[in-house]
Amino acid sequence: MYDGYHFVIDSRKVTPGCVFVAIKGEKTDGHLYVNDALSKGAKYVVVEKDVQAPENCLIRVDSTVDFLINSAREKIQRYNPFVIGITGSNGKTTTKELLSYLIGRERSFSNPGNLNTEIGLPLSILNYYKGERYLVLEMAMNKFGDIAKLCQIARPDISVLLNVGTAHRGVAGSDQAILEGKLQIVQMMNPNGTAVVIKDERILQKLSLKSLVTFGYRQGDYQILDYFYDDLSTIATYKTRGEIVELHFKSPWNIGQLTNIGAVLAVLDLIKVGYDKSLLENFSPIQDRFKVSKHKDIIVINDCYNASLESFKVAVDALTKLGKRSFAVVGSIKEQGIYSTQTHRELGKILESVDGVIVYNLDHEIDSMVCSKEVLRTDDEKEIVSFLRRTLKPEDAVLFKASRAVQMERVLAKYLEGSE
Repeated sequence: MYDGYHFVIDSRKVTPGCVFVAIKGEKTDGHLYVNDALSKGAKYVVVEKDVQAPENCLIRVDSTVDFLINSAREKIQRYNPFVIGITGSNGKTTTKELLSYLIGRERSFSNPGNLNTEIGLPLSILNYYKGERYLVLEMAMNKFGDIAKLCQIARPDISVLLNVGTAHRGVAGSDQAILEGKLQIVQMMNPNGTAVVIKDERILQKLSLKSLVTFGYRQGDYQILDYFYDDLSTIATYKTRGEIVELHFKSPWNIGQLTNIGAVLAVLDLIKVGYDKSLLENFSPIQDRFKVSKHKDIIVINDCYNASLESFKVAVDALTKLGKRSFAVVGSIKEQGIYSTQTHRELGKILESVDGVIVYNLDHEIDSMVCSKEVLRTDDEKEIVSFLRRTLKPEDAVLFKASRAVQMERVLAKYLEGSE
């Protein structure tokens, strides 16, 4: 019905001829900006409240969020693509991007960036999906029920559950709520669909499926058997259902990323799509998600995008293997709620394996973290940079990691540009 229109929810991004959807958020209400959107050339505005605006420009609905969801679902139904849904506490974006890349961008669509919520996912489909055969969709969860709502937009033919960890446990309410919420991607898939699931007994004991494929580290139908780092490359061996595969990645991958490749190989087999081995080996990790480079002979790990206990564990494991000495610049793990103190105490234990911990306490949830390897605690970016420049030696490795709200990328940027 709305083909050819571009949909926006931010009046600052309105362009002539677009459709502005007024959504009430936590901090503001899009209905306050209806006339601003019209003055900038919006063709229509979608509202769920009474507003003072020309009637011929208004589309009145009961829920503007449901309007987005229903419109996206209708568009998908017209094209009837094969849907691959991906969720997990860590690794969703890299897995989605790699899978879409290997299938072929001309044959597949994946929701860009972090457009993976009940608002972002339908917006991405309405604005960018052009009828590609395969839909590779990352589905995010903050609270129980989020995944089910996303599956109503695009019910998966293959559901990929990468892992279940502690990310967003403060918002979800409990670790059990996270588990139950993530399981919805399997429960809501097409009746004849197939689940590709990490071999984790907490998950598998709750599933009763005819069509199930497992993957994992030295366990499951698709296994990573072993891996090691050679300078800044990774050599990993996989067991699939048909063969043993050795892959030479041109950059360092952590064990979490390497394990998730088992899920990628499983999906490709299920849809009978062959892949170019060299494309897989040369795939570059997504920016700010465990991206490794060298800066003046120092190995720098950029993992600033987000943080959880599980992602810290795999990052620290790789950090200690990559450098002669290992240092970690760390900040708070957010969205932990009542579990914040517990989470940061556990983080302190994880960091005991590195040689030096620098705490960036711009956000003070990290204050409850105790680690015997701590060498500096400050909210001053320049002080951190100065310390690193005095301390790091060639072939040392340093990790920059925190939740997005901490803006650890600013510290990293100052370090890389040499600013003190």
